[in-house]
Order: sequence, then structure tokens, then C-alpha cells
Amino acid sequence: ATDNSTSYAITTNETTKKITGAIDTDMPANTTLQINLTAPSGGTSAGNVTLTTTAADLVTSVSQVAESGLTITYTFSATVSAGVVTSTSRTVTLTLTDS
Repeated sequence: ATDNSTSYAITTNETTKKITGAIDTDMPANTTLQINLTAPSGGTSAGNVTLTTTAADLVTSVSQVAESGLTITYTFSATVSAGVVTSTSRTVTLTLTDS
């Protein structure tokens, strides 16, 4: 299942920043949640990144930018081994930090 109805805005006067992302709780066995952030001007998107509880680089090379309406695409997938997956939620935290 894919959802691209979410967007983000970013404003920074700094240089050499990156956006990282993590979830608050691991995904159920045999399932994954990926995220893909559209990069702002001058930035580089890492493409589809599997979210875990450890922060991962999503966008790098962010410098002095002010943009909004940048698309966030989430993709959830499960193998047959996952069986019936009960409905749960995860909190995704995006952080702007030094590269």
C-alpha cells in the first residue's frame, strides 16, 4: 500500500544539513514501512528508505532553502509470512540536523 498525501515544509539559513527519519516502535514481523521524501532545491533524496527505530538519512545536502509542499511517500509492505496484521500506528519523527 502506498500513500503520498502527506507533505512537508523546510526553512533553513544553514548549510550542509540533512533530514533523518525514524519510527517510535519496530514494525511487526515480516512487514516494512518505507518513506521517500522529495528533496528541496539543492538537496538529494535517498529514495525509498526502510524506517526503523534508528534514524536514517532521508535527504542530504540541504542548504539555505525555504520550500513547502514537498511530497512524503509512505509504502507499507508485508510478506505472506506476516499473516493477518492487526491495525496499529507508528509515529514518524523527521529531524533536520548537521550532515
